[in-house]
Amino acid sequence: MTNTKQILILPVLVALVSVLAFTGQDASALVSTVDDKISCNAPAIGGAWNSVTSTCVVGTLVIGPTDKLIIGSDTTFSIGSVTSSGVIVNRGTIHIASGGVITTSGEFTNNGVIDSTKGTITNSGPFKNIGELTSSGTITNGPTGVIKNEGYLTSTGVITTSGAIKVGVDGVLISSGTFTNSLNLVNSGTIMTSGTFTNSGPVMNFDTILNDGLFSNSNTITNWGNILNLCSGSITNSGTIAIHKVIELCIA
Repeated sequence: MTNTKQILILPVLVALVSVLAFTGQDASALVSTVDDKISCNAPAIGGAWNSVTSTCVVGTLVIGPTDKLIIGSDTTFSIGSVTSSGVIVNRGTIHIASGGVITTSGEFTNNGVIDSTKGTITNSGPFKNIGELTSSGTITNGPTGVIKNEGYLTSTGVITTSGAIKVGVDGVLISSGTFTNSLNLVNSGTIMTSGTFTNSGPVMNFDTILNDGLFSNSNTITNWGNILNLCSGSITNSGTIAIHKVIELCIA
């Protein structure tokens, strides 16, 4: 009889421990949606709310691995320093002023607008841009970073990637500054460069690359689409451009 009770009690105890453990994990997770004064001023965000412009100004914010930050569609999130190993979803506007920094190793999805004025974006995780990202500062994509651009990414500053950048069918990447790629670049949309584009990584092009600046390649570009060299463009190739040749639009 004693043995029977022990057999019955053991599964119950195991189930109870599992439930308590699961509840503990849920309790530690924090989801913050910033869309008004109350949510901006909350201790988890610690921001200052401007009711005239619907702007939440944040000095320093750390988002942990189980945390999630959602920026509301009619809200501007103006940051000094944000470090995230959790999840960020932007449905509004993120403003990174000069000296401002976003460092993310977690999941980042931009459905709205990111405006980086001489700010810094450092990514080492999955970063998806469906909206608009404009930068006159620095974008660094580390070895474990994967930027999926299905919207508009415009840079007049510096893009340095040693990870992967994937431009989707509807994606547009425009660089009039410095663009350096040393790992994987996959283009199924449109890439336009009018500054300096230095490539030492493998490139797969399925659609259109337009060059109107200084384009230097030392690796293999597999070109299933079109690479168009415009009138002010110069291409120096010490690597391989396979399948289709570069189309020179201005030939003397």
